[in-house]
Amino acid sequence: MRKIMFFAAAAAGLLVILPRVSYAQADIEIGKTTIRLQSPVKVYDKSDDDRHRRGYWQRSYVDVFAGFSFPVEGCSYEDTPQMPVKYGNSFEITVGAKQWYRPARHYAFGISVQYTHYDYRARNGLAASGVIAPYPVGMNIYREIFKTDNIGLGIYNRFFFSRSYSSVFIDIGAYGDWAFSRQYKIRYYSGESKEADHYRDGGKFLPLQGGVYGAVGMGAFSLYCKYRFTHLFDHSELPMEPPRLQIGLMIAI
Repeated sequence: MRKIMFFAAAAAGLLVILPRVSYAQADIEIGKTTIRLQSPVKVYDKSDDDRHRRGYWQRSYVDVFAGFSFPVEGCSYEDTPQMPVKYGNSFEITVGAKQWYRPARHYAFGISVQYTHYDYRARNGLAASGVIAPYPVGMNIYREIFKTDNIGLGIYNRFFFSRSYSSVFIDIGAYGDWAFSRQYKIRYYSGESKEADHYRDGGKFLPLQGGVYGAVGMGAFSLYCKYRFTHLFDHSELPMEPPRLQIGLMIAI
């Protein structure tokens, strides 16, 4: 009986200390006696073993992300006047997904698909100047918004400072957007009532945009910036340009 108890204890110990066992119960036969051991330990598969190997890192994964940024005044590579905007109220919202491939411990390559909304709140009576549409002198215009809705793609290079997923990283990449909706919205008073005009002039507002992207982050959070090289306005129709630089915060899920 003591031998049976000794072998049973030894078998139970092996089930605990060997994580590569892929079943939760075992039968041990000693002579005509069969002992069935039910192990309470976790069932491990090959991927669990890989994660515990020294030097392991995840080579392919997907991030779902959301970002919010504000335009920054100046920083234009050309002499075209900048559209006068309210910098505290203008913003960008972006949501999408990035597929990452990490062939090396400290490097990953990513491709993204994203939706982006740009919202530029104009100031200093841009509509009253007549560049968008003619308005009577003295018209009480209280809000002007140029906004676009975009579907875009991006490519990225990510450099990690360690092999951990939560490592500090630097992103360098490029993006392209197609604006499926672009409009200049003007709100004004007509007598005692509020009115709104929407201008969707495809000749003045250009649909294809592109630029560069950079970010510094750790884990799920990053501080990112985008710089647009293309034109949002046709300068022969509107001789100005919204701010090119955006800086904001991004969260990956």
